[in-house]
Amino acid sequence: MRKLLPLVLCLQLMARAADQPMCSHRLQRGQTVAAVARLYGLPLADVMAANPGLDVRHLEVGTLIALPAPLGGWPQQLVVAGDRASSIAQKGGYSLEMLAALNPGVDLDRLEVGQSLNVPLACCTTTQNLSAQTATPTVQPQAQPQPDPTPSGDWQQVTLPDGRKGWAPRATMLIPSSTPLAPGQVVELAQKFVGAPYVWGGMSPNGVDCSGFVQEVFRLSGHALPRLADEQFQQTSPIDQPQPGDLVFFTTYLPGPSHVGISLGGQDFLHASSSRGVIKASLDDHYFKSRYLGAHRLSLWTQNQQAANP
Repeated sequence: MRKLLPLVLCLQLMARAADQPMCSHRLQRGQTVAAVARLYGLPLADVMAANPGLDVRHLEVGTLIALPAPLGGWPQQLVVAGDRASSIAQKGGYSLEMLAALNPGVDLDRLEVGQSLNVPLACCTTTQNLSAQTATPTVQPQAQPQPDPTPSGDWQQVTLPDGRKGWAPRATMLIPSSTPLAPGQVVELAQKFVGAPYVWGGMSPNGVDCSGFVQEVFRLSGHALPRLADEQFQQTSPIDQPQPGDLVFFTTYLPGPSHVGISLGGQDFLHASSSRGVIKASLDDHYFKSRYLGAHRLSLWTQNQQAANP
């Protein structure tokens, strides 16, 4: 994904308690109303109440799901020097589309220092709510792994957005690494996404687009990458031959780097296909061979390689 597209629209409705515009999310393939509520950190009951008559059994792609503003308003993020919309979204762990949905009328390409942006509740555990400092209710984050009182066991304790605690098999969980992983480990993690469906703007095993797949794999691997393919291209170093974990870039629906995958070494790579989800492909395929822009490597790996081979 390269350019911000209008996947989410905002309707100028009055919020239930904060006199703010109520936004709406355009349902994407594979999404449910519950998934949309989790994305924005909203209680499912509140989202359902804001969508009277919605038949959750017969949802269609493109259906608008109204997003009620929470009590006290949305949490806010101050723009500081050097901030871009993409960097704000990346640090918060949400997509540019979600940022645009919560900030109707704001030109995200022309942010000003000191400007306040609304952000999802699910991503605001360290974000100050500037509009309701004295009356902001405690906000629960999205499901996050919590310290396990029995770390040697097979189950990991998790806390759900509503505060309830549960357990999940440790072997099935994708827990972010506290230290940057090596290229081979990044590839192992990327292979766990194989079969994930394609969702434009998606950034989870429930659905990803090409750059969302790459960013999420590297985030879980302890590395920071921007959200969009062209930004990932700009912030990595060009190399001659891709090795496992390197990025491979293509020009597809737009000129320049508009598609990206993760090299498995040699000609093979993983990518999020718009028709088949996350799959393995080859640089020798005619489609990719004719659109190949080259391979890039994380600057950290390039520096490590240079240090090892002075």
